[in-house]
Amino acid sequence: MSFDLAPADRVGEYQGFFGTGVTVARTLGPLVLTSLLLGWGTAGWLVLGGATLVASYAMGPAIRRAHGSQADVRLPVAVN
Repeated sequence: MSFDLAPADRVGEYQGFFGTGVTVARTLGPLVLTSLLLGWGTAGWLVLGGATLVASYAMGPAIRRAHGSQADVRLPVAVN
């Protein structure tokens, strides 16, 4: 996703921002999960499962919308 949706002249910027997300997830993820699961117990597990389910089902429409909003979409051309 991070390569295909980025404009050709801004791939580096998109990759840098994408890499930032990994760092934030590794930094805040353990704190958020520990607080959620230990603090809320069973309800925390249900919230985590629901968030995972919503995120996974939202991925397809989000990608379709991103592809549909691109002004200049170039499809690969077969060379004979």
